[in-house]
Amino acid sequence: MKIAIVGSGLGGLLAGAILSRKHQITIYEKLPFIGGRFTNIEMEGFQLTTGALHMIPHGSRGYLAKALKLAGANVKIIDSKPDGTFLIGGKEYLYKELFSLLGVREKLKALKMATNLKIGNFDKDMSFGEFLEDVDLALKVGNSFTGWALSLSAYDVKMEEIYEIAKNYYKFGGPGVPIGGCKGVIDELERIILSRGGKIIKEYEVKKIEIDEKAYVDGEEFDKVISNISPKETERISNIKFLDKKIEEAKGIKISIASKRGLIKHSGVLFTPECERINGLNQVTNVDKSLAPEGYHLIMTHQAQITNNIKKEIDLGLEDIENLFKGIDYKILHIQSYRDGIPVNHAKSGIYIENIVNDKLLLVGDGAKGKGGIEVEGIAMGVLKVVNHIGY
Repeated sequence: MKIAIVGSGLGGLLAGAILSRKHQITIYEKLPFIGGRFTNIEMEGFQLTTGALHMIPHGSRGYLAKALKLAGANVKIIDSKPDGTFLIGGKEYLYKELFSLLGVREKLKALKMATNLKIGNFDKDMSFGEFLEDVDLALKVGNSFTGWALSLSAYDVKMEEIYEIAKNYYKFGGPGVPIGGCKGVIDELERIILSRGGKIIKEYEVKKIEIDEKAYVDGEEFDKVISNISPKETERISNIKFLDKKIEEAKGIKISIASKRGLIKHSGVLFTPECERINGLNQVTNVDKSLAPEGYHLIMTHQAQITNNIKKEIDLGLEDIENLFKGIDYKILHIQSYRDGIPVNHAKSGIYIENIVNDKLLLVGDGAKGKGGIEVEGIAMGVLKVVNHIGY
């Protein structure tokens, strides 16, 4: 079949690489580069990212790893050890060690929460924040996790989604770092598509998607169209109306930092429940030294954007960094915010958009993620659904 893909973000390239095994693929990208929010920017010898954190939520075992294998991509993912630690009172704790910080009554409440989460005993429409708020430390830890992983506060995520996230964690485990960072993944997907005769057309903005007996992109006929742009933008430029719910976007801020000494000793996430804004950090050069100049570490912080005062949000994040790096020389390399139509994800976690609009129009990307799929894992879930529908 002849398949058009609009947008060359991770979802579009992943779908294109898998489908290129049997189908003729043409990808349209309005920017001069591919990868969307999942590629690298070189700055002063550091490999920064356009959005992601050089980290795959379920490492070598999750949905993205499965989709990459299906595409035939040669991508090495190093699983993090440990998954993460929590910085509290100036000391790092593993998740299971957090219970030692609680009093007897709080321990009982926390154990009950953990049991209820594991067996699904809760109101699915309750927010994660409401679920946790009886134990102050649990709420701080929950906010740290959702801010890092979802760019949302714990009060902005429903328990239905948290339950699905927890099931995926129990199934696949924690994160990993792809060698070469985000661009290592994107370059391999591009290589596969081009080697199989696919086309990637850059600096071309699609104006119209039409679905009739056939599918058309700006008048050119295809058998199917896969959209990797946001669901709202897809509906705007198509003749199909398919959205039946309000779509809210998540907003976040990422700060990239250079340091010779480094801050984190492990390859996982350092969660920061006591910070005013920063939810967590990772130091990917503990795994892949090529992501920074020799003798330097690349550290990335992430925070959910809580208010619309972006300057204040960034300033609060910078204050947190100053406190975290006491006694350590560091340099701010880059500050990125994701909002105003180019957010961290086009539909916040817990808003489910059907990937199969109809037989000829399909959606992938961070606006149509699978249930419980954290960021790129959710994108991969949607891609797997689409390619299974089409056949590869």
